[in-house]
Amino acid sequence: MKTVTETITNIIYQSEFLPQIRTINPLFVRTIAWADDHPVVWRIVTGRKSKAFGLGSCVYIGWAQKSMESDAVLERVRHLYELAEGKSPYHTADSIFVWRARFTIEHFQDKGLTGGFFQQYDAKHPRSCLTLDYTPATLQEVLDKFCAWMDRCYDTDRVTINGATVRTFPGKER
Repeated sequence: MKTVTETITNIIYQSEFLPQIRTINPLFVRTIAWADDHPVVWRIVTGRKSKAFGLGSCVYIGWAQKSMESDAVLERVRHLYELAEGKSPYHTADSIFVWRARFTIEHFQDKGLTGGFFQQYDAKHPRSCLTLDYTPATLQEVLDKFCAWMDRCYDTDRVTINGATVRTFPGKER
């Protein structure tokens, strides 16, 4: 038998804003730099205030939803970065998903920010749905954006947030 001793040197990429967030994966270099340039992003993805992009949000893949391990936090930041900076291969710049990311970053520190599960209903069934952040001052803007995005194949009867009706469409057949 032969014994070999090997010394390995790792380059560690670490956030200046959250030093506990670190990785040896060079693919996260731009992600960490971007989040350090936009410190609100670290607060968004590590807290629960943002329903759209915060800790536990369903927008993230399972393992990254709730963990505070560096890799999970970086995965959440990467997702938000790709959306907000228009680098997501799945969404165009005018997509509601890009708008939602930019909106959350812009309004995260506004008074009263919360979020909710927006859902479209026709007379019989739930249809389109999306979790969006909003403030009392921006609720109508966010609701308008959701209504512009929701499925046009159905005759919308109402829209709810967290199950409470917030907009009805009078004159629709019941």
